[in-house]
Amino acid sequence: MKLESFPVFLKDKKFSVISNSASSKGVQFTNVDFPASNLVRLKSMLSFFSYLNMNGEISDKAFEALVRYACSIFIENEVEARVKDAFEQKIINFWESKLSSAMEKYITTK
Repeated sequence: MKLESFPVFLKDKKFSVISNSASSKGVQFTNVDFPASNLVRLKSMLSFFSYLNMNGEISDKAFEALVRYACSIFIENEVEARVKDAFEQKIINFWESKLSSAMEKYITTK
């Protein structure tokens, strides 16, 4: 998700871009070195959205939509990572238990 292209509705029904507001408040996203944890990223984004909402930069409705969107991305990424890890582990286990011995037998007989 690129923040510089993420439009939001302001309270006066105009469009704004989060990074424009962030840069005017001294917040920079371009060189932020987030830790690898998706949870830390989620907390940072929710904190920023809360900051925008408290300062009247975005409406309550926009805040709610942004929070839902950020949480859905977090959940999607977490589920994808866990399924990927489980799938890879199953493939490795299958390879080690079934195919490895079959390949050894095949190679030794040729």
